[in-house]
Amino acid sequence: MAANLSITAADVKLVQDGSGEHQHTAPAIETIAAGQYIRYDGTTGKFALGNATNAGEVGEGYFALNSAIAGEKVTGLKGPCVVDVGSALSALSFGDKVYVSDTDGTFADTAGTVSTVAGFVFPGWASTTARKLLALKL
Repeated sequence: MAANLSITAADVKLVQDGSGEHQHTAPAIETIAAGQYIRYDGTTGKFALGNATNAGEVGEGYFALNSAIAGEKVTGLKGPCVVDVGSALSALSFGDKVYVSDTDGTFADTAGTVSTVAGFVFPGWASTTARKLLALKL
């Protein structure tokens, strides 16, 4: 059964960044929480929540690294990079794909209307048991 992932903003942490060129900071056009799917608003160039209902809503997607209200700066991440999203991936297996959901700003375990792979569940080895991390491929 398809399910949206529940990412808690306070749990979001950048684990590994391929390079700074995969980050972009811009003002938010609306309230955005860390861990949400964001895209550029076509009129203002500010970050807005995106979804997979149509190609315009998918846009040029990013993963929000921090939370912001309208007018504040938000940093968007693109792959290749790895982020910790707390327990949001607990129901998934290593290697499972993570998609952009039809719900604004949300990721899911199955494809939305416009199938957009955001990344996959990646094993992080900081201890003897692998932790489930999100490897972004946006």
